[in-house]
Amino acid sequence: MQGLVDFASQIGEVFAVLLPTFAYLTALGCFLFAAWGFWMQSQPHNPFRGRPWIPFMSLVLAGAFASFDKILSMALASGGSSLSASITSLSSYSPPSVSDASSLMGSTPSATLVNVVTLFQGFFQSFGAMCAFFALLSWRAVINGHANRSQMGCVVQFVFGIMLINILAITNALIAMFVA
Repeated sequence: MQGLVDFASQIGEVFAVLLPTFAYLTALGCFLFAAWGFWMQSQPHNPFRGRPWIPFMSLVLAGAFASFDKILSMALASGGSSLSASITSLSSYSPPSVSDASSLMGSTPSATLVNVVTLFQGFFQSFGAMCAFFALLSWRAVINGHANRSQMGCVVQFVFGIMLINILAITNALIAMFVA
């Protein structure tokens, strides 16, 4: 079990390193696309004829991707969480060690579930942030006309990403609701 926990925490750390890189590169790409879009709107062969909002939305999304940690923190606060997202440094999270099975197994099934979720919390938080990032990226593709998805599907993906970040509190709330 310890090997699986270590592997999941390493994957979580990789996601935590890649997310700021992806966010800043996407912000740069959106900004350059917006600048190109504004320039192209002044040309006679305007590719945004009938869709003048695309460069403006790319500029707004450039700011959203550049401050993605603030977007995540606001979404977490809207969900009632006290967690704060930060992409400026690696997380100091280290999963607890599971040297024996008695520390993983709780006295009740609900305690065991909370222990397992606690062990994988670093992975869930990083993976949830990546899901939220790709939801915004997918929404950009939808409004640009490059993806055949619904905008509501992107909203659902973003909400579930936020829920993954806050998985421990959600697990405790569900257990309290069903056990009590």
